[in-house]
Amino acid sequence: MRNLIFYALCVGFLISLSVGLTDNFSYNQHSSVNFQSSNSNKNEDVKTFTSFSNQQSNSSSNFQRSTLNFPAANLNQPHVLKINSTGTQLQGEIIINGKVVKQLNNNQSEINLSPYLSTGQQKVEISANYTPPSAAVNVEVNGSGNNISQQTGGNGSLNYKLDLMIQ
Repeated sequence: MRNLIFYALCVGFLISLSVGLTDNFSYNQHSSVNFQSSNSNKNEDVKTFTSFSNQQSNSSSNFQRSTLNFPAANLNQPHVLKINSTGTQLQGEIIINGKVVKQLNNNQSEINLSPYLSTGQQKVEISANYTPPSAAVNVEVNGSGNNISQQTGGNGSLNYKLDLMIQ
């Protein structure tokens, strides 16, 4: 009888411990893409990076991060950031190098990043909340043959960071 009670207490402790760790689990994702030349033939394959994640944590530290390197000669071409949500509402902002450049208040948004970029390291951040929390949100960057696409969903919060190195 004592062994049975001891076993039940151990199982309960393990379940409580795993639930506690799951609730405090934070998720982050980092991806990197390098593109060296914009002088490619338009018939060549477009370079593309795609990533999908399903974030299930309530932690505010959840984020996705991508890095894109491209030549400064490509700055005269549009680099379009698109955000689409399957939900009914997406509220937040797009920040470039610490400055808010666009408010998000719809389930889709689009902005040309090129006018805000210059040679060197640039940071683009998207911070938003969406409803319903089960919706999916897709973030794409398209420009000069370079494409990044990331999708997230599951917690109602979008925290995306794009590090650009323009040489």
